[in-house]
Amino acid sequence: YEDGAGITTERTLRPVGLFFWGYRWSLGAWCEVREAFRSFRLDRIREMELRDERFTPLPGQTLDDFFKMRDAETAAVRDD
Repeated sequence: YEDGAGITTERTLRPVGLFFWGYRWSLGAWCEVREAFRSFRLDRIREMELRDERFTPLPGQTLDDFFKMRDAETAAVRDD
């Protein structure tokens, strides 16, 4: 993945959703490196390796949890 500053990192992701925000696509995923949800712009994913391993969604790492995190972030911005 390449961030906005052009820095490339390698991540292991547990995808929970693919989203279109009106002008670009992003992947909502649990990031094993950050141990938190992150959104990844599809146009910044430089290389991808699909693995055969499967994961079981853990408490706090589901699509519903992702939406709760996004709602909390939106509410915090509105409160500022």
